[in-house]
Amino acid sequence: MDTTKIFKVFIQEDEKALRDKITEELKDKKNYKLHFFSKEDSIFELLKFSPDIVFHDYFKNKATHFYTWSIPY
Repeated sequence: MDTTKIFKVFIQEDEKALRDKITEELKDKKNYKLHFFSKEDSIFELLKFSPDIVFHDYFKNKATHFYTWSIPY
């Protein structure tokens, strides 16, 4: 039985063309589910959805890996 964790990945991106490019780059990955949000959305609002990873700027590799935190946020 496969017990691979599925990560909830939130990407803050407003431009549709960039969302499509990100989706295309990551289409072969199977261990996560992508969710797109506006860059105007507060990170504190996104925390309500219990993300595992949040990309603040995907193309500059600015991300927060919440799944590595030892205490709950």
